[in-house]
Amino acid sequence: MNAQLTANYPTVARPALSSLLRWQEPLATRLRYRHALPGMVANRLLNVELGLYLMGELLPLAPALSLPDLLNGQGPAYRQRTIWSPRQHRTLSQARVLLAPYRDRTVWFKALDRYATLSSELRIYSVKGGGGWNAGVSSYVMRERLSLFQEALS
Repeated sequence: MNAQLTANYPTVARPALSSLLRWQEPLATRLRYRHALPGMVANRLLNVELGLYLMGELLPLAPALSLPDLLNGQGPAYRQRTIWSPRQHRTLSQARVLLAPYRDRTVWFKALDRYATLSSELRIYSVKGGGGWNAGVSSYVMRERLSLFQEALS
């Protein structure tokens, strides 16, 4: 009987959580063990940084709080953007899949707040005082993360 009830409704194809987090490995695991991070903190850290990286790539003058507008294709920062190349449009399409939870403003704002509370040695971005790069991070860590984000969005 249950099979008959569910057969009438189309199922929405959603990527499995493991495939959404695959781009983060093995870096998330290394961060988790190197800094003794509990649970999914390393994954959340990388997701927030991917969102901040995306903002820097597509809307460099917009504040970090504008990520939900970018992902939803609305808001003043999105409407006033420059003309994008096809590569930038593909980047946004990929980011919409990987960062889907951050389409919700409250989820993104909470994630940014949590990110700001993490140790500065973990974060490559500074979200307070106008944002930008965290000057205390080594060039190796910076290159490693930026190449990971570039690869995830390509």
